[in-house]
Amino acid sequence: MADPLVTEKAGLQQEMPSPKRKLHVSEIIEVVRVYYQLRKREITDPSRERRVSWPRQMAMAMIRSRTRLSTPQIARALHLQHHTTVMFGLKRVRERCTVLPDFKADYDELRRQSAERAGSADFIRHEHAHERPFSTVRAGRG
Repeated sequence: MADPLVTEKAGLQQEMPSPKRKLHVSEIIEVVRVYYQLRKREITDPSRERRVSWPRQMAMAMIRSRTRLSTPQIARALHLQHHTTVMFGLKRVRERCTVLPDFKADYDELRRQSAERAGSADFIRHEHAHERPFSTVRAGRG
């Protein structure tokens, strides 16, 4: 049976946002930055060098798959001038991942790391639990 959180589009599986906890854009950018060994802010700088532009495009794809942000919102998060840059980046990631297994492996690893990061802090706030206004309880895994 197919996983309801994963959809197939143009030969590339796309993960739907986690029902447990949405990642913040800064967390996704950090996962990508560390994976590609970039310095802080390098991923959001206007550089067109391939060593920076490809990770930026992967960040766009991760943000798109892990959040509900629109392309203009993703552009603002990455300090880009136009949302069409995000549209182009998403297209490039889809194309490369479809054709080249190494890029697909990188994409899958980044998805795994971002999902792991989201799962590492799955807390649910329960109102009036244990006779207190709020308490934090670890979400069950399973």
